[in-house]
Amino acid sequence: MGDIPEVLLEIASLLRAAGAPVSLSEVLDAAQGWKSTPPAYWPEVVRVTLVKRYEDLLPLERLLELRFSPGAGAKVLGGNNNAVTVSGQGLKHAGGQLPVQEVLAALFEGTGQALNRLAELALARLGEFKLEFLDHLEEKVKEAMLALNWAMVRHNLQSLEREGKPEALVAWERLELLERIVRKKLETNLVEKFGPQALISILQNYNLAEKSWEELAEKDIASMRPYLKRLGRFLGSRYSWRYLPAKKGKMDLRRTVKEACRWGGTPWRLRYRKKREDRPELVVLCDVSGSVAPFSIFMLEMVYAIQHAFSQVRSFVFVDEIAEVTYEVRKLPAAGAMEQVARFARCSVSGFSDFGRTFKLFLERYGEIITSRTTLLILGDARNNWRPPEVEAFARLCQKARRVIWLNPQPRAMWNTQDSLIGLYAPYCQVVKECANLKQLIEITKILLPSAR
Repeated sequence: MGDIPEVLLEIASLLRAAGAPVSLSEVLDAAQGWKSTPPAYWPEVVRVTLVKRYEDLLPLERLLELRFSPGAGAKVLGGNNNAVTVSGQGLKHAGGQLPVQEVLAALFEGTGQALNRLAELALARLGEFKLEFLDHLEEKVKEAMLALNWAMVRHNLQSLEREGKPEALVAWERLELLERIVRKKLETNLVEKFGPQALISILQNYNLAEKSWEELAEKDIASMRPYLKRLGRFLGSRYSWRYLPAKKGKMDLRRTVKEACRWGGTPWRLRYRKKREDRPELVVLCDVSGSVAPFSIFMLEMVYAIQHAFSQVRSFVFVDEIAEVTYEVRKLPAAGAMEQVARFARCSVSGFSDFGRTFKLFLERYGEIITSRTTLLILGDARNNWRPPEVEAFARLCQKARRVIWLNPQPRAMWNTQDSLIGLYAPYCQVVKECANLKQLIEITKILLPSAR
């Protein structure tokens, strides 16, 4: 290890602590590139050598910012209740919040100095930084933004936007930039104060692959969509094959021997076979009730991305009523479109999940679409709110299908507790998997592909 720069070993160790797999060979590749390139290109060397998975880029990018950024380590103001605002006034409005006009003026000005000043003032309202902040980073960012009169600033920008003011659109972008600046300054100061412990905690927060679906913030969802698109393209390009009888091609030994048995063991006639892509049908049933909605929406987006790997895809969403959204899934591929599909589909009467009723209705209305070529994919937590499970209807669906895959977003420890009925449905499925985060989704996603024959 003497030939490997110490900083590379540190970066590799931090990435591993954050959940990103970094092998020794990747560290050696990085060390070789490190020695043969100027210092200005060292971050690029690390990007192309240490990380091989798309989902590990975010932790690495944040680590590089903290490790290499020239501005990293800039201190923010202390917790002074009489901190100075952009215009020189004190924070003595609305319980310590900055006046709305002060914030709007800085947004319209849009200079880096003005935005950084606002971020420093927002963080000053948090007082002394504590180790407990690391467990509540998102909450602390929101708390800091409240000092900027966040809700009222947004309300004023919405009013300006309705009036057709062009500066409102630019101010919206700067408002989003301001939130990112606040978050990064908060993280930088925590790392300065608490060292590697804070850095590892922050990097783990950027490891979206291991965060549960419920923990994902809106910015995290936007970051994950490109990966789902790439994953879908990769899976959609992989097909399995089946062999069919043919007049020429590769010899079919099994059929040739069987034919020879009719002639006393003499192979008078050779039999041949050819390969054909196997593209079965896919039917998706998505529970979009509040408890699992983020998971189901992500899965619908991935289903859209891989649907060309199947000869036919039909998608349904349900709560206690079922609605087909095949057309919407196919025609609305834009980011966030699936959320609109799930929100406006008429699939809820009471607002509480009813898997038993859903399976019974599906069998009555759409049972004929389930055939021996159909893969039935069910996405939900199997929590039935103490309603009849209708196991017989589910069993009939499973008997008709080629195979049944159930992905449950809840941790396995919570299965079969309280109103969970997964234990009743599991015996009729070929695959039942826990899918509580992106990492687990990546591990099991290949089961959605046609199985080789």
